[in-house]
Amino acid sequence: MNEAQESNVNTGQIPESPVSKNLFRDFFGIIFDPGRTFLNIIRANYWVGIVLVVILVSGGLEQIYHNQLIDTTVARMIEKAGDNPGNVQQAVGFFQNQVLTRILFFLSTVFGQIVFILIWTVLCFFLCSIAFGGTAKFKNVWMICSWAYVIILVQMVVKTPLILATKSIEAGLNFGLIFSEQMVGTKLHNAISVLDLFGIWHFVVIGIGLAALYRFTTKKGIGIAFIVWLLSVIVSGTVAYFS
Repeated sequence: MNEAQESNVNTGQIPESPVSKNLFRDFFGIIFDPGRTFLNIIRANYWVGIVLVVILVSGGLEQIYHNQLIDTTVARMIEKAGDNPGNVQQAVGFFQNQVLTRILFFLSTVFGQIVFILIWTVLCFFLCSIAFGGTAKFKNVWMICSWAYVIILVQMVVKTPLILATKSIEAGLNFGLIFSEQMVGTKLHNAISVLDLFGIWHFVVIGIGLAALYRFTTKKGIGIAFIVWLLSVIVSGTVAYFS
């Protein structure tokens, strides 16, 4: 039994004719027609290509807005130092080393994306396979979450010019935009800003993928993804509020 057939058995699907792997087709398919695209991806059973795209695009975009990221990091360090700026002078000097920081921030950005996908995979696998009694291998849930990350890549592409234009790493299409200029940077603003339109789109797409993989209804798949998203929002919002 080949890998594609094994995937069909694991998801309870009737084996169908093989589907060719087409990274370009499926990348845009996730954006415009995720339901059909996930069925193709599950049958073709591949994810390495999209993970490489995630690594290259996320790391490349970080290099574009790297200076803004460094400025924000240094400003926050100085702000936290308060009346003891001497305590952060050595750290500020470190961040002024462009060659070193570009390498380190590229690696940390890439690592962060992989960890993000992994966390979603673990939580979705737990809820779908254990809590709801679905049947699928962990690697197949990883495949769904990896492909759904296309939405986050779109977010990063949209966000990058906004960061460059506003010179603020906080720029983006989030609910923090409803606050007045005087409220920007407050604890409440930081907490609410974790709610963004692309995050909602992302969990909906994951839900569609889970429904295709586990043969759940789309409503159930999105409901499970919503639980994971809500947990992430609560944790991220709490950290942002108290940071």
